[in-house]
Amino acid sequence: MKTRFVPIGGVGEFGANCAVIQTETTTILVDYGLMFPPDARKPGVDYYVVDAAALLREFPTIDALFLTHGHEDHIGGLPHLLPHRNIPMYTLPYTARLIKQKFLESPLRPLIHEAELNKPITCGDIKVSFIGVTHSIQHACSLVIETPAGRILHSGDFKLDPLPEDNHPFQSEEFQTWGDLGIDLLFMDSTNATKAGFCPSDYSLVENWEQVISRAKGRVFFTTFSSHMPRVKRLLELAGRQNRKVVFLGRSLKRHFSAATDTGYLGAQGNRIVSFDESLKLPHNQLLYITTGSQGEPRSATARILRKDYHGLSFTSSDTIIFASKPIPGNERQMALLTSDMERQGMEVVTDRDLPVHASGHAYREELAYLLMLTRPKAVIPIHGEFHHLLKHYRWLKELLTPDQDLFLIEDGDQVFLEPQGLRLEDRKPIELLPIDGNQELPLDTSTLRDRKDMMYSGLLLISLWDQPESSASTDIKMHGMVMADEQGFLSRLRAEITRIQRTQSEPPTQLVRQIRQAAKSTLRGFFNGKPLVKCIVNGQIY
Repeated sequence: MKTRFVPIGGVGEFGANCAVIQTETTTILVDYGLMFPPDARKPGVDYYVVDAAALLREFPTIDALFLTHGHEDHIGGLPHLLPHRNIPMYTLPYTARLIKQKFLESPLRPLIHEAELNKPITCGDIKVSFIGVTHSIQHACSLVIETPAGRILHSGDFKLDPLPEDNHPFQSEEFQTWGDLGIDLLFMDSTNATKAGFCPSDYSLVENWEQVISRAKGRVFFTTFSSHMPRVKRLLELAGRQNRKVVFLGRSLKRHFSAATDTGYLGAQGNRIVSFDESLKLPHNQLLYITTGSQGEPRSATARILRKDYHGLSFTSSDTIIFASKPIPGNERQMALLTSDMERQGMEVVTDRDLPVHASGHAYREELAYLLMLTRPKAVIPIHGEFHHLLKHYRWLKELLTPDQDLFLIEDGDQVFLEPQGLRLEDRKPIELLPIDGNQELPLDTSTLRDRKDMMYSGLLLISLWDQPESSASTDIKMHGMVMADEQGFLSRLRAEITRIQRTQSEPPTQLVRQIRQAAKSTLRGFFNGKPLVKCIVNGQIY
């Protein structure tokens, strides 16, 4: 009798959160998210997802999928999983609505079952209970997973917000009840495990938002994560006090607002919200735009307005913009350039460096300690975060836990076995993440990525010829995106090499192309330090 836990994504990096929990007769997944690229070294990659085909080869009998909340790093991979197999899903109503929106234009109809807090769902020999937590999205939850080998608590993403602005508080009493029953293994969020104290509540920020908005002479643009409807709810109330109409800009923001309205989270707003077209007729000092683009994403509403590429809307010197976000690691330079461009236009730009206008959705150390106190687990494993965060969390827990509590440090692909005699770890090769081209919503193979990278850094060398021995006049060579000191010398030498190959070889076109490519790369070494993409056209056919 044993239960196996395998983190597929999100344990060793931020995003692509996914884990397998497997007993002798039942297999379930927890979350199936996407990961945004950590850098720009792979051009055209909008995000990564767990390779669904590889996952299903390794775990061919997945019975159900349980989703902790509706952030993209927890549900964003579903359009790439469900076409392989339409796995039944269980989640709370708001997350269910977001998932349904993803498949509105697809013939596939996901099998979604709306769960209720604290009412167990039975799947084979596993029972799963949803426990309410506070986070930067509504209807977030932890999961208590009861298996024949023991009881597991998966924290999901959480923080302790005493004033969450909804009827979905952090259920301390439920956690304590489960702690009394006994938690054998706790998987706990490591995102902010490096930070001491308590994470601030959004409630503590409202006064600062109001201070900025009340002194603004013109339009106010409030840029935040589109999923943060608890924050939007507070902004709607604030706008009413400041006699400003609210306008939503950005598709993802409108999708979340629609889901929040449909599930009853946001009640009737009367005439507090106006359309974009209506906003153009109102005085600037009566408008509050809530926009996407808190990370300066190039296709977001905020970035497009700055480029004057959003339905004729542009920023003016009387505008104020509040960035209620913190740049994700690696994105600081992009955000600095964006805010500089806005300030160059005379705008007032307010970020968290100027005034506390943003609070994280993840627990600091005192909140992690509170969850430990409530649940008193026999063993703890840090999850969610880069290895740096996991390690810091592990070292802090090592000082905090009692001698009879076990502690383990794992990464994606490691296997954790919960058995009657305790926990056992085994290594395993992790399942690869699949790069996705966001324009087409299709996976990118290795050769395509290599071609894009070669062209991005070194350009394209195009060689066109007719296979006519004794003549080099029909050879045409074009360089795109390449710069070299002796271009004519390079072209002359390469033509000579191609002529030599044509005169001495009578190979089929594929072999001829291979030799020409080798000659081109060899000739390049004396003139050019990069490795451009080399393409050949022989007798009108591209190779």
